[in-house]
Amino acid sequence: MIPRTFVAGLHLRWDGVRQRPHHLLSRLALRVPVVVVEEPFAAGEDRDEVRRDGDVTIVRPLRRRGWSPPWLDEHTIATARRHAGEAPVGVWLSTPIMLPLADAFDAKPLVYDIMDELANFDIVPAGLVDAERETLARAQVVFTGGRSLYASRAGLGDKVRCEPSGVEFERFAADVAPHPLPSQLRGPVFGYVGVIDERLDVGLIETLADAFPDGHIVLVGPVFKLDPARLPRRANVHLTGPVPYDALPSWLAGFDVALMPFAQNRATASISPTKTLEYFAARKPVVSTPIADVAAEFSDAAFIAEGPNAFVDAVRLALDPPPARIARGLDYARARTWDAIAARMIDVVAAL
Repeated sequence: MIPRTFVAGLHLRWDGVRQRPHHLLSRLALRVPVVVVEEPFAAGEDRDEVRRDGDVTIVRPLRRRGWSPPWLDEHTIATARRHAGEAPVGVWLSTPIMLPLADAFDAKPLVYDIMDELANFDIVPAGLVDAERETLARAQVVFTGGRSLYASRAGLGDKVRCEPSGVEFERFAADVAPHPLPSQLRGPVFGYVGVIDERLDVGLIETLADAFPDGHIVLVGPVFKLDPARLPRRANVHLTGPVPYDALPSWLAGFDVALMPFAQNRATASISPTKTLEYFAARKPVVSTPIADVAAEFSDAAFIAEGPNAFVDAVRLALDPPPARIARGLDYARARTWDAIAARMIDVVAAL
């Protein structure tokens, strides 16, 4: 049965880019109260900031600059406990660094939802690998956000379940007016939506910009943990910074081709980008580097290209895409909604 409350340990900011944990936990909160505990945030004071977003309560530990782990201290746990109420309390983790929540709340059950291979990122919290080993052993159910993540953990048995990410289909399939910026640019617009970090191939983006001097590349989203010197340096490359989630369909409406220009590195080896289905729902031709999960699942809908020259050629093809590719992408998006995925995952937890 579902516990009376879930406490969730999050490695993302709740008010940041809306990603897998936001979609799942906001839907879980329609069933039971959910208290999200974020990683500490460097600030000029020591306190816990508490706010609500719909049915979700968010606890953000503010700590003076120079703080060091533990990531969770007794003060933050006490704050979360005041909002979670009495047991039974389930714990839902998107990062193993938050495993102390399981002990603090005597988790019933402990759910581990894996959306990324966090140990492969450039900046890795100390102890993360050991913490994940323990989390995998203790969790009653482990969800993975893609087939590559699943393959590396399938040996743990039936408690590991592959539940790839989804899309809010009606939102992204809606007929909306293009955002003013892409609609005012002359020439084809090639767009990316998401976090701009070490996973993007900056050289590839610059090659594409040079190949289409009369076109434009629009990168929609925040720059995160990336040296500004590594950002693309071309007059026809535009970075928007953070934009509201609700505005994304209008940005996509202004794209001629939707891009996934990911580098081939450790950080991208196991990703299963949520944006793929958002692009499909918006009826956009999609060009991606050969990300394993994308190539395995969507090669008949997206254009998959390895290397700068092949990527540029694929973008040219995508400017006049076969209608069947767009239709297949739309079918993929229609079949994988967040509502259906969250309901299925919650049913699994309820049966524990």
